[in-house]
Amino acid sequence: MSNQQANEGLTDHQFRSLVTLAKDLRDKYHGELECKKKKGLALQKRPDFLWYELLVSYSTWGGAQGSKGLIDDETRYQQVSYDELKKLDTKEDRTNRLRQIMEEAKVRWFNKKAPMLVQCFEKIEDMRGLAAVNATLLNKKSASEIMKFLEDFPGIGPKYARNIMMDSYHPLFRDRIALDSRVRSVSKKLRIDFKDYSDYENFYLRAAKEAGIEGWELDRLIWEHTDDFLKPL
Repeated sequence: MSNQQANEGLTDHQFRSLVTLAKDLRDKYHGELECKKKKGLALQKRPDFLWYELLVSYSTWGGAQGSKGLIDDETRYQQVSYDELKKLDTKEDRTNRLRQIMEEAKVRWFNKKAPMLVQCFEKIEDMRGLAAVNATLLNKKSASEIMKFLEDFPGIGPKYARNIMMDSYHPLFRDRIALDSRVRSVSKKLRIDFKDYSDYENFYLRAAKEAGIEGWELDRLIWEHTDDFLKPL
């Protein structure tokens, strides 16, 4: 355990408990994780990959519930798909469509998010369209290049830049952590409070390495099974 960990109040026993939990829960949910990996790899092949992930990001920003209403509901998703928005004549029309559908889907802060998503749409159009942007994104050679590219889109910061690529089980993002509210809840339980995103990520990557699992696996386990971590800790 590093001095930084000790200074933040984390005991070696707590760190070892996290490592053991990570290993045990990976074994317990191995089938589920493998299924997610396969689905993720297929996700990269979607012709609307980036737009789909932008909608996923915006629908979960402020609470995951919005994803059920917008992403899981195929009818609503189609109404705000890239192709459908492209059929509309004006920026105002696209903003109104997004605002209406996100409100119906119970996405938080839909009034703020709708114009931001239209900015994303316009940025993609300026870059020669969705197919060209998907190709540019997926052809980048390093994680840092990918994150820099994604963070140029409105509303996409370090967490979502990671999560977009982690959703697709991208090989450059299998040792990354998307610092969301559930990871923060585990951090709070462990009484760790780092200043920088990279410190949190490195801490959980150390735990994953000690457990012999991928950072991606630890991240997804915490997301799907938060209570399995919180209760023993």
